[in-house]
Amino acid sequence: MPESTFGLCSGNDGTAHDIERRDVGVDRDYGEVSVFRCLRCGRCWLHYLMEYEYLTAAGRWLEGEIPADVAAKVKPGDALKLFGKMESYYRGGSAYGGQVLLSQGPPAGWLVPFPVSET
Repeated sequence: MPESTFGLCSGNDGTAHDIERRDVGVDRDYGEVSVFRCLRCGRCWLHYLMEYEYLTAAGRWLEGEIPADVAAKVKPGDALKLFGKMESYYRGGSAYGGQVLLSQGPPAGWLVPFPVSET
């Protein structure tokens, strides 16, 4: 995952985050939920990974900053609701051609493997 999605500990000296990963588990849709925490500054990010193994270039991830107290008690089933409440979050992966995109709103539409038709 690109380091730029995490930013820097300090905008002044350009120190990169020192990331610790905690795997939270898998939700009912088989999305993998993790929490990343910087050992230097204490900031935390929620990470959600969805892969469709039967499709080429369909992997996608979501990532957004969350408060440390939320990170400490997050459960797999909470992840998508938390992204929906964030002001913004990042999404990326092979489904998006490797781009990292700033996103807002409920994430459900970003996670389906095929475009949703509007009727």
